[in-house]
Amino acid sequence: MTECHTLIISDIHLGSRVCRAERVLEVLREVKFKDLIINGDLFDSDTTYKFNGKHWEVVSAIADIADRHYVVLVGGNHGRELDTLARRIGLRVIDNHAFTVGKRNFLCLHGDEFDIFIKYLPMTSKLFAWLYIFIQRFGGKKQRVSIFIKRLSKIILGLDRSQKRLALRKGAKQHANVVICSHTHIPHVDTRNDILFVNSGSFCDNPCNYVTIDKSGLVELREV
Repeated sequence: MTECHTLIISDIHLGSRVCRAERVLEVLREVKFKDLIINGDLFDSDTTYKFNGKHWEVVSAIADIADRHYVVLVGGNHGRELDTLARRIGLRVIDNHAFTVGKRNFLCLHGDEFDIFIKYLPMTSKLFAWLYIFIQRFGGKKQRVSIFIKRLSKIILGLDRSQKRLALRKGAKQHANVVICSHTHIPHVDTRNDILFVNSGSFCDNPCNYVTIDKSGLVELREV
């Protein structure tokens, strides 16, 4: 069993066909932690009607954890109407989460604020989201095509690079030693100007990724 101070998971997208709920449950059961941060997009849409049994099992597991641990949901760009459900099961919902572990200052944010398509071309962004959902209908259980298309599009558009640049700039202004984002679903670790940048990946890919922080502030990007 892995032990850490803080566990960070992100982009679970409960209710979508690409959600790998069984991997989420595996991590929640196999990692021993003090605090849990869900770094955006716990839910895929604003309703629960597409949830299957495993998706509800994740909700139940997180609710049980919230009874015993400090749990934060960082606001993302999906499922914000279900923030009320998140609060009902004991989660604290905030837009950015600044915290300290050991002697390191952390800034945790979803990263959609750095996505120019969501910010400046919302209708185009919604069109591509609809096409992505449509492709998922024919992707079967593994959803290899839809996952590949989403990741490729974000790489081609340079969203991972712009996210890192802008997130590090924001982190520097807030005196953070570590900035952790998600949103792009592209796990990544880099250091610029003595600030560590981490993208925690998602639970929609294979493998799935998550982040652990030990009590001294050491950060590890892991996969399951």
